Amino acid sequence: MKEILTEEYFLNNKRELLLDYDIYDENYHGSIMVFDKLQKSLSKNEKELKEIPIYNFMIATRRRSWVAIDILATNYSAGHRLSELRSFYPSVLEYWKSYAKYDAAYDLSETESQQGFAHFSLSDNSYEKVNRMICFAILLGWENLIAEIIPIIDFNNEQKDGMLERMLAFYDKNRPAPPDECLRHLPYFKTLKIFSADKIDRPSLMAEYLEDWYEASRREPYYNAHTRDTSFWGYWSWEAAAITYLLEIDDSSYANAQFYPKDLVDFARQAKKDYSPDGVLPIANNELRAKASDPCPKAGQWQSLGAVSELRSYLQDEPMADLGSAYGLTVWKFIDD
Repeated sequence: MKEILTEEYFLNNKRELLLDYDIYDENYHGSIMVFDKLQKSLSKNEKELKEIPIYNFMIATRRRSWVAIDILATNYSAGHRLSELRSFYPSVLEYWKSYAKYDAAYDLSETESQQGFAHFSLSDNSYEKVNRMICFAILLGWENLIAEIIPIIDFNNEQKDGMLERMLAFYDKNRPAPPDECLRHLPYFKTLKIFSADKIDRPSLMAEYLEDWYEASRREPYYNAHTRDTSFWGYWSWEAAAITYLLEIDDSSYANAQFYPKDLVDFARQAKKDYSPDGVLPIANNELRAKASDPCPKAGQWQSLGAVSELRSYLQDEPMADLGSAYGLTVWKFIDD
C-alpha cells in the first residue's frame, strides 16, 4: 500500500459516505502494524522459528489474511485510486497463501478428530471474505491469479456454493456443475436467476438484486456495520459488479444504484485492454503485470513487453516507467525478486 490519504483528500474523494476518517485512519495504521509485526516475526533465524508452535503461525497469518482483505475494501471506500488497489492485491493473495500453508500444516499436526477444517468455511462469516477475494481478483484485473485462489477455497470445503461456483466456472472449466443453492442463502441466492436468465432480462434482474441487496443481507456480518466503529469497511455488492463483468451485462440502467461499485466494473473492462494490449502476448496464469504509472505490485526485476524489451528493478509501490511503447502505455512483466 502507498501512503495514507489526507483527511482533505478523503473527504473529497471517499466512495462510501458513511465511512469516517477516524475509522479509516485507525484501520489503515492498524493493518500496517499487523503486517509489519508478523513480517518481523517471520524474519527470525531458523532456530528461533522452529521453537514457535505451528498454531501460533496459523493464528497470526490468519489474522493477517483477514486484515488484508478488509483494508483492501476499506481503501476502496476511502477513495484510494484503483491502480493502488490493484497493485496491493498480489500482496493480499500472498498473505492468503501463507495462511493456507500454515493452516494445512497445523491440520496435519492435529489428531484425526481435530482435522478437516476449511481455511475459510463457506458456511460461516468467512464466506463474505472469500466472495470479496474472488470479486477483487476479477474487478482489479487479476483474473489470471484466480487459479491460485481456488485451492485455498476448496481446502476441506466439501459443500459448494451456487454463486461462487458459477463465478469460478469462468476460470476452471473442470469444476463440477454448480449447485442451485447458496450456503449463506440471502442475498446471494438471488443472483442465480441472473446467471440463468436471457441476456435481455439480466439488467432488470440485477437492478432488482441491488435494490433488495442491503435488507436481504440482514444475517451477514457487514449488515449495520457502520454502527460498530472499526468493523465498517463500506456497503458494496461486490458480487453484483463481478457478475455484471462476467456476463457482460449492460449496466446503464443501474449504474448509479446504491451499493453498486460501478467504477470497478469499468476498471475491469479497461484492464483487459491495458494489461494485454494488441501486439503483446496474453497474460499467463500467475503472471504479474503492471503498466506505466501503476505503483509496482512487487519489488524485483521487471521486463517491458513489446518490440523493445528492457529489464529494470523496481521497489514496491514505485511508479512503473513509460518507455513510449508502440501500443500505448508500457506494460511490464515481473521476472523475479
